[in-house]
Amino acid sequence: MYKDHYRLSREPFSASPDPDFLWLNEKHAAAFESLKKGILEREGCVLLVGDIGTGKTTLIQRLARLGGVAAALVAIHETGMTRLDFCNTLAVEFGLKRRFERREDFYTEFKNVLLGKFSAYKKVLVVIDEAQRLNAQILEEAVELSNLEVAGCKLLKVIFVGQLDFDQVLKREENHGVLQNIKTHYCLEPLTEEETRLYVAHRLQVAGRQTKLFTDDALQAVHALSRGYPRLINILCDHALLYGYSANLKEIDGQVVRECSQDLEMALGLVPELDTDRSVPSVEEAIESPHQPLAAAAGRSWRPFIYLAAAVAVVGLAFFVMTH
Repeated sequence: MYKDHYRLSREPFSASPDPDFLWLNEKHAAAFESLKKGILEREGCVLLVGDIGTGKTTLIQRLARLGGVAAALVAIHETGMTRLDFCNTLAVEFGLKRRFERREDFYTEFKNVLLGKFSAYKKVLVVIDEAQRLNAQILEEAVELSNLEVAGCKLLKVIFVGQLDFDQVLKREENHGVLQNIKTHYCLEPLTEEETRLYVAHRLQVAGRQTKLFTDDALQAVHALSRGYPRLINILCDHALLYGYSANLKEIDGQVVRECSQDLEMALGLVPELDTDRSVPSVEEAIESPHQPLAAAAGRSWRPFIYLAAAVAVVGLAFFVMTH
């Protein structure tokens, strides 16, 4: 809607994770390199934790694009999943055209699939999202999966992706063996104010903007309201641009950000995790493409009327975010 108005080639602040926009600041670059090394070089499982909206999914998406890697996402929705349920979930993700009644039968066929379709890959990644929901049995099953050897080699790498409380789950006595098997661990933290400024500038540049769009006051307000969480930064900046477009503004200042944030109060206060969406390439997609597995006005009194249409869009997005 507003791309031409701001001279943008694409939307810079989409709510959906997009690895093209991954900004590797010092923290994210360290996370990327640590996880990459854990995937390609180290033994054991890999763990990535972070609060809701810190950018876990985007980072995993970029890792799934590593050359010689195929990735499958397993999203956990039920805490009472059994070992056999887990195996059948994997069967669906890897394109096995049947439901298994025994774990042994699943592993026999699964090995054949790895030896056939995936023999050319350095690693096959199984990304387990919402890992804090896993019970002790499924955690043990995931570790067994990571130890699976095919032709004498471990081609499979399990990546746990979870919220901060997953660390506490792993410290339980029944999960001691699982914790010992995790050899690479990284925790993503929110951005500082300076990192928020650089993050916004990076996304605008990727979207084709060559000149500054948000004033310093606006960026300060964005950080204060978002608390440095990339997902909230995206939501807030996107709607600030929508408001600015409605008012025919060429620059976004702090007042615009603060005014539109009032309509975003619900979204900024409670943004459900969206990482459960399929956001990394499917295994079948990886097979097909092995290297490619979010005029200034004089007065302000008229703004509430001009912003009415934008406010309707805000309510629509808040509903979308809370229901996905």
